[in-house]
Amino acid sequence: MTGLSVERHGDGLAVVTLDDAERRNPLGHGVRQALTRALSEAEADDAVRAVVLTGAGGQFSVGGDIRDQGARSPAEQRERFATVKDMVGRMVHLSKPLVAAVEGWAAGGGFALAMACPVVVVARDARFTAAFTKIGLIPDMGLLATLPARIGPAKARRIILSNRTIGAEEALALGMAEEMAEPGAALARACAIAREEAEGAPLPRQFVLDWFAREVDAALDYERSLQPMLLGSEDAAEGRRAFFEKRAPRFRGR
Repeated sequence: MTGLSVERHGDGLAVVTLDDAERRNPLGHGVRQALTRALSEAEADDAVRAVVLTGAGGQFSVGGDIRDQGARSPAEQRERFATVKDMVGRMVHLSKPLVAAVEGWAAGGGFALAMACPVVVVARDARFTAAFTKIGLIPDMGLLATLPARIGPAKARRIILSNRTIGAEEALALGMAEEMAEPGAALARACAIAREEAEGAPLPRQFVLDWFAREVDAALDYERSLQPMLLGSEDAAEGRRAFFEKRAPRFRGR
């Protein structure tokens, strides 16, 4: 799979790795499709008892691949967001334990991807930033629901709109993460938690997750209705130019 690898352990653990370390594991459309397939296969395979999601090279993910955000028709963009909805929906409804192991940066879509996991382990060097509004977009991949569910609406709104960086200790204190590990040790701790949770009864887990996923499902529909239009806006084009030119964007609200 391009940009993604899956390692199966004999005890039923599947470790899914965002695997483009040179570029800090961006979440282009191909990677999102591959992750959706990996989650589907893990769900359907009785031999898989738990899943851990992590990133290669000491980074989780820098988020959406900005080079993959070129001009497309609204219909093409909505179809791409159908993949996003499928991927995140599978994460928040997964009947098996799903744990994120976050080292280094989790930015934009990487931040959203981590927050879609029911359990998050951060390394002490982990950093989060929303980054969406910096390029003229709203948060997607369910972050409008998953972040406030963890830390409350007011704090989530401020983090999303300010785009400030959240370090690991603050993430733990806010409730964005369940545990913190030393750098390089987040994956091992995430695997241990996933194995522990795999011993629990699966049916109650499924019903509990389905209940908490209701707001995520609504957020995914909301972002699919708006983000394709925003991606084609003048502000989003200016945000992309500013990103590549390493300058502050000049937004005009159009």
